[in-house]
Amino acid sequence: MERKLRAILIDDELHCLETLKFDLNRFCSDQITIVGEAQNLVKATAMLISEKPDVLFLDIDLPGMNGLEFLETIGDIDVRIIFTTAHSKYAIPAYKFKAEAFLLKPIEASELKEVVSKIITDINKEEKHFTNERLAINDMHGTTYVPYSQIVACESNNNYCIIHLKDGNTNTVSKTLKYIEQAINSNNFLRIHQSYLVNTEYINRYLKSDGGSLEMMNKKIFPISKSYKEKVSDFLQV
Repeated sequence: MERKLRAILIDDELHCLETLKFDLNRFCSDQITIVGEAQNLVKATAMLISEKPDVLFLDIDLPGMNGLEFLETIGDIDVRIIFTTAHSKYAIPAYKFKAEAFLLKPIEASELKEVVSKIITDINKEEKHFTNERLAINDMHGTTYVPYSQIVACESNNNYCIIHLKDGNTNTVSKTLKYIEQAINSNNFLRIHQSYLVNTEYINRYLKSDGGSLEMMNKKIFPISKSYKEKVSDFLQV
């Protein structure tokens, strides 16, 4: 893997943040880069949008709103979640969010290294689906290669994506929207929402109602979220 994982750490206790940061730098420095730390959820939300991390180390037992409630409020995000907590009672509800791991404090170095290595391995497998100009879609019959130019939009569905094609068909792939966005790496594609990436070549109309949305050439309408509205407005010059 050419790049390191980008990680954000969230914990209201400073000594826990410092300990996790120390352990990651000591045991996983060749695999992970810490791009943000937060002791409150307001700062954490802003960092998730601005830094677009691969991994979120999230303490569950937070004041005001716990980590599980926090994930409920921010909705679908393209990040792999590793829960950290001193309380095992959260283990079962935590897996509702398809977490990569549930690490009990104090976190064992072996468990930390194992989960980071697993994520690296999983991402490497996912990224084999991409070529320079095409997306490879596997099914029980084989592999179909779809040129990026034929993709109208990509829609996130938890850890899967629905690919909307120019011919009106759709395909579902077992990878996150984030990795599709990074792999396509084309100026023709614009992120307009946590859940939607559109091919600007197929934008038909900008709709002002309900906070803004885009109608595509296939008549599908995708909403623009508040966090992406300025970026979309600048691109469309509206």
